[in-house]
Amino acid sequence: MSDIDVESIRTAGAAIGEAISVFMLNPDTFAKSLAAGYPDPFAAYFAGRGGVLGDATGTTVTAVFAVFEPNLARSCWENGVAVHPASESCRLYWDQLAEFGRTYLAGTEGLDRIAELGEKVIGNAPEPGLPLYAGWRAMPLADDAPARALQVMMVLRELRAAVHFNALTISGLSPVEAHILNHGTDYAAFMGWQPPFDDAAGKKDAYDQVEDHTNRRMAQIYQSALSAAEADELARLSVAALAALKASAPAPVGA
Repeated sequence: MSDIDVESIRTAGAAIGEAISVFMLNPDTFAKSLAAGYPDPFAAYFAGRGGVLGDATGTTVTAVFAVFEPNLARSCWENGVAVHPASESCRLYWDQLAEFGRTYLAGTEGLDRIAELGEKVIGNAPEPGLPLYAGWRAMPLADDAPARALQVMMVLRELRAAVHFNALTISGLSPVEAHILNHGTDYAAFMGWQPPFDDAAGKKDAYDQVEDHTNRRMAQIYQSALSAAEADELARLSVAALAALKASAPAPVGA
């Protein structure tokens, strides 16, 4: 099996991450979360995404989510599971994701192939140290292509996120420094962190190393399951799926 180009991994990771963000931050998703009885969309997000951890404490959830301001994460989790317990919350979120795919990805080329290639990666990727990924990979996948492809993309996103969180922790960068270096202070505030913010400009090299370590580790994981051509194909199809979502779904909140 030939070496996989890290650029393909970077491209796939960026497209998959943004595609799932389109779902997570979408007015359609927010409306369904409120209709399910959650007090706000972020309570639904934390309970839904974190629900695969089971009946965890708020402290455990903040540790796993890693990059959110801890008081925000704890409060949203507790508000969410007070409405629907963890096991029910993750099922509701999974079903919302499937329906989002059916609504906004139907007819997109290559969905079966995204699912096929993504499931090969998921089937070979390790679980230790990657708790949210481990939880989501155990969820049952939908049978239809639009729903299944988006669910597979969600699991792949959790895989990369967990690897990235580990790299970030080892780097010594704080979550707020990483947010500032990646997206700026407004994004750090969106994630619950409050000013005054420390000047992180001198730590850009450290953040670049985190990204590099993440992509290189993901390339190793992909290479255990895919050929270089298959990795390139997954990257190309993920970019196309993201484009389809952005063309058909309402704009995410804040976009």
